[in-house]
Amino acid sequence: MVNGSFKFFLFLLFFLALTNTLFVSCDYEDSTALTTDTETEIETPTTNTDDELEPETNTETEPSIDEETTSAGGEGEGEGEGEGEGEGEGEGEGEGEGEGEGEGIPFGFWGLNGYHSSSGLADVQTRFGTTVFQVASEAPGYTVGTLLPLVRSAGITVTLRMTSNPDYSTDFNIDTWKTNLDNWAASGVQEFIDDGTLIGHMLLDDIYNFAGNYPTAEELDEMARYSKEALPGLFTFVRERASNAPIPISGTYEYVDAFVNQFTTVNIDNGEVTDYDGDGDIDVTDYAQENAAAAENLGVGVIMGLNICDGGNGESGQTGWRAATHRTFYAMSANEILTYGTALLETPNVLMFLMWEYDGQETWYSDGATIGSDYFDQNDLQEALYELSQIASLYN
Repeated sequence: MVNGSFKFFLFLLFFLALTNTLFVSCDYEDSTALTTDTETEIETPTTNTDDELEPETNTETEPSIDEETTSAGGEGEGEGEGEGEGEGEGEGEGEGEGEGEGEGIPFGFWGLNGYHSSSGLADVQTRFGTTVFQVASEAPGYTVGTLLPLVRSAGITVTLRMTSNPDYSTDFNIDTWKTNLDNWAASGVQEFIDDGTLIGHMLLDDIYNFAGNYPTAEELDEMARYSKEALPGLFTFVRERASNAPIPISGTYEYVDAFVNQFTTVNIDNGEVTDYDGDGDIDVTDYAQENAAAAENLGVGVIMGLNICDGGNGESGQTGWRAATHRTFYAMSANEILTYGTALLETPNVLMFLMWEYDGQETWYSDGATIGSDYFDQNDLQEALYELSQIASLYN
């Protein structure tokens, strides 16, 4: 009897153990199936989001680069077109007034065409100390989807002309300009203004090249007001030296933040050697003082720079970008770049230093063969430009 009870007890233990094993196994399989389903549901939205971004990013390729828009009688320092300031850790600088958060005057070039890539931007940063560049864009999709993220990741900054080339064969039309700027309204560009990647908006270039009426001071100020309303926090400037800018009826500008003063030893209008104070000498200090005083009177800031392609005195022996008109134009020598640039940087309250131009694609008109970047890639010129960038970095 005891023996039979013991056998029954062993059988009961075996049955209970087998039942528990089957239950655990089934529970584990159900848990695995739930985890797999959950991961599938999470992945699906991520994939769809990426697909939604592709149409805007991929439907616009990098715009073609316009050549120099200046007529023979214009100010004519030119500009590279394309897409895409400051030093920093990848977010750039700039607080909407042209000055970075850290030390140093933003230093760079117009154009950089041929260098709008990660390796290209790293190259010009290393060789020239570039912290900002200026280009013109008519393609918000490419700019926001491709160029500005590239600029941000490179730790450099950019200023843009954000409207198409105006029709210089007629009167300036501010309504057309505003319509063109409206194309940026829903582009997503504000994100890059807010983080300091995009630090400036060049409202207009070559303001005296129109065959008809030029933009008035009041129109330039209205353009700046319209820009600030549409693109809060973005610094506004006009490419014309302060001493030659139209004067508002009130005497000062309310919304334009700065004018661009690019020194040249040659008066572009008539091809004669420039004498800025009437004493017969070409003196960069006279130029700096004249334009700084004019800017102060107009209530605007000072952007300085050099016309390195056409503004030389001839000592380089290298004919410049422009075809010969009244005289031969020369690119600046290494000595000129360092001498003139240092004097301009000594001007109080310089907000930015921009040089026209460094371009890896453009052929100079003067001889039909020289690529501007090839000339400036020579060792002595690279060294002069880099040294100038280091001087700029010492200023607040």
